Amino acid sequence: MASGSATRTGSVLLLLLGNPTDAECWNNFVDRYAPKIYGWCRQRGLQEPDAEDVTQEVLTQLVQKLRTFAYDPDKGTFRGWLKTLTHHAWCDYVEKRRRTGGAEANAEVLACLEKLEAPEDLLTALAEVFDLELLTEAQARVQLQVSPRDWKIFQGLAIENRAGADLAGELGMTVTAVLMAKSRVQKKLRQEIRRLEGGSEES
Repeated sequence: MASGSATRTGSVLLLLLGNPTDAECWNNFVDRYAPKIYGWCRQRGLQEPDAEDVTQEVLTQLVQKLRTFAYDPDKGTFRGWLKTLTHHAWCDYVEKRRRTGGAEANAEVLACLEKLEAPEDLLTALAEVFDLELLTEAQARVQLQVSPRDWKIFQGLAIENRAGADLAGELGMTVTAVLMAKSRVQKKLRQEIRRLEGGSEES
């Protein structure tokens, strides 16, 4: 279960960036990302013990690399940063299995892992989790910046897929005014996501 701090801020990755030695943050990170890594391994044919080994080792490598990896937003997005760490962690795991291999069963697993080296779909799966966290964090921040009415409009149109005319009638507004309110919130969301990723902001 996520901690109170992770719940308040939305993204455990953003918390880890600020404090990579925080044990509670790492527990939350493992809870959120381990199932993605494990599920990917199982889908690619690894047996349960091997999938568990891969998951544990990749997460361990991520812990180690995060403590020495300098994230520079001028050189790319946080999503790209996560991709780089995961790629290196995966390669380290394959190399470790190669060095410590020998048994026939271990060789079979290694052959499977080597065919999947630098797995773009695993990186994509982990990045999707981060994107969801990023959106959750951005929404929480933007909700504090806009009026309750505008946030209700955004939720109604963008999240609940309600018709603009229905929502306008309920709030005593014109459809144009409702659509403009939605647009204002969406613009703030895009700006907040850029800010969280470390990219340039929209003027």
